[in-house]
Amino acid sequence: MLCLQEDLSARIVDTAAHAVVIDVTALDPVDTFVGRRLSVIASVANLLGARPVLVGMRPAVALTLVQLGVELGDITKARDLDSGLRELGACAAKGPAPR
Repeated sequence: MLCLQEDLSARIVDTAAHAVVIDVTALDPVDTFVGRRLSVIASVANLLGARPVLVGMRPAVALTLVQLGVELGDITKARDLDSGLRELGACAAKGPAPR
């Protein structure tokens, strides 16, 4: 997860990305470390100017994150990749969010 965080941060900067989709479909099991890393990765992306969208959250993973007290705050969440991309498309049509 730490390599993912570093690699993703570098890619956001290198490509001047405006958004990043974090797909957690295959994530199982989830523990406190993984949950907090997701939150940190999304926060870092946001600070670098890329809107994070978390997709593919399964009910068991969502329940575990809540039970562990992991806060995902105002990170956009979507049921699946298609929904996440639609969400980003809708936001792009509205224009960039104020920073």
